[in-house]
Amino acid sequence: MISHPSLRVVIADDEPDLRLLLRMQLDRHQDFEVVGEAADGSQAVEQVKRTDAEVVVMDLLMPGTSGFEAIAMLAEQAPTVGIVAYTAVAGDFVRTEMKRIGVELVLKSGDIGPLADALRRAAPASVDS
Repeated sequence: MISHPSLRVVIADDEPDLRLLLRMQLDRHQDFEVVGEAADGSQAVEQVKRTDAEVVVMDLLMPGTSGFEAIAMLAEQAPTVGIVAYTAVAGDFVRTEMKRIGVELVLKSGDIGPLADALRRAAPASVDS
């Protein structure tokens, strides 16, 4: 059996309970390794750079530096990191903006499946090599 390396994930959400839940759910999948957590966008950028994360679960609405701002910062400072926007609120503006910048949007729910699939799609191609 060929062993595939785990995707290194940072979880960015201002709700500690949600970060814990996501960590527990992603840890159940062998292809994910949660390497950092962040309560706002600036912490997410720091965690990505510090941990060499490959993908980020990014809440969009956080106090301080929002997910929108953090996505722009990551595009400049860590352009190879994959990002999945993970939000409870996604009106037309949010959907259009995420589509425009090429970030997949997943609505928060109790089902980790759609988020896990999106993280795999967002992973840099070099992860498979």
